[in-house]
Amino acid sequence: MINAKVKPAKPKAKNENSFFSRWKRQIAYAWKNVFNDFRQHIFASLLTIFVIAISIALPTIGYILWKNANQAAQQWNPTPNLTVYINKSLTPEKTTDLLDKLKTYTEFESVNYLSAEQAREEFKKWSGFDSALDLLDENPLPAVAILLPQKEAKQTTKLHQLQAEISKIEGVDDVQLDDSWFTRLIALTDMVKSIVWTVAILMVIAVSLVIGNSIRLNIFARRQTIVVMQLIGATEGFILRPFLYSGIFIGLISAILALILSKIFILQIDSIILHVADVFGTIVTINGLSWDESILIVLFSMIIGWLSALIATKKYLKVMHIA
Repeated sequence: MINAKVKPAKPKAKNENSFFSRWKRQIAYAWKNVFNDFRQHIFASLLTIFVIAISIALPTIGYILWKNANQAAQQWNPTPNLTVYINKSLTPEKTTDLLDKLKTYTEFESVNYLSAEQAREEFKKWSGFDSALDLLDENPLPAVAILLPQKEAKQTTKLHQLQAEISKIEGVDDVQLDDSWFTRLIALTDMVKSIVWTVAILMVIAVSLVIGNSIRLNIFARRQTIVVMQLIGATEGFILRPFLYSGIFIGLISAILALILSKIFILQIDSIILHVADVFGTIVTINGLSWDESILIVLFSMIIGWLSALIATKKYLKVMHIA
């Protein structure tokens, strides 16, 4: 009996024509074109990236300044108190009733009472008019109640509403709200926020135009290649893909460079602010972008690059009657 040797069957070769394999080759081809084009026009590409990076860095720096100003305002922000001047003719019992009525307002965190004598001593302590007050026959200062509002009631409109309401209570001569600094601070931070948003919108438009123009130049530089690709049956997606990836690549590198420029700016201004804070005897720290904010800027720049490339490519391919 002859023992025949049976060779094991060779494993089937991986199907190189599968959808995943074709997709992977197309992706690799598109990125290869992007990097080749970058190397061939490296000077022009770097100029484009620097222009876009500066355009992204400007609103980013503005946002950092606004964020730090807003945080500093919230930390330093003294609470605007309501000062209630009590009628001098009120008896101690009626004064107690008035204070109890003020304490029923849930909008206030605390109600601090200063008698006429205590108000006189406070005034003497801070004004320096000790001798002038001693010459008077009677104390000209009334008793006051200082109302500290809750966090939820610190809005300017709410405080003015409470001021008008309390001033109508019997036994109250006047109610003062020193919120001029509060209104100015809010107006200042709102103005900075508006400026940052305006600059950001303008810079987004500028970035879109620069990326779109760069992609347009790439299309015209490769128009003969695109014509040949169409003649051999290349799909529109295959033709568009390198240009779309180029937009993503430009947005990515520009955003990273913009973050570096922002960091350099923070380091420079931090040393200046530390010197100023030293002179005034205060402690001030400048916070840069968090990781979440940095990633958001990078993703947003990549999306802008992709959209700008898509619009520019569609438009100019249509004008050239290629697509």
